[in-house]
Amino acid sequence: MAGTVHAATFLLYGPLVAYAALAVLAGGCALLRRPLPPWFWTLTFIALALVAVQGAAGLLVALGGTRPARGLHLLYGALAVAAGAILYSLRPGGYVRRAFVREIAWGEARTVALIALTEAALILRAWMTGMGAR
Repeated sequence: MAGTVHAATFLLYGPLVAYAALAVLAGGCALLRRPLPPWFWTLTFIALALVAVQGAAGLLVALGGTRPARGLHLLYGALAVAAGAILYSLRPGGYVRRAFVREIAWGEARTVALIALTEAALILRAWMTGMGAR
């Protein structure tokens, strides 16, 4: 069951497309020098939920004894979940935003765009290593 969920097409491509779109949206806001729209954080939460479901299913598959083609797949998966959580915690009122507000005040959209792009790259790399690519 968990293997089927972990290999579901929607959970493979959904987070990748979502974070790439979030990176483009935040990058556009940065270029236009506009604040991020309030609904941006809702989309970030949905993308994080997809990554969390994918990560939990992958963890269950690994605990069940099935190993990925390359061990780095587990590392990239864990980093993808962590980066998604960090990005979502940058929302107004989020933990990282409260702790580091001075550091991101100069360019919230640029910071968020960079993290979302990194998240998309981590998801792509996790997918590639899971399939056995180097």
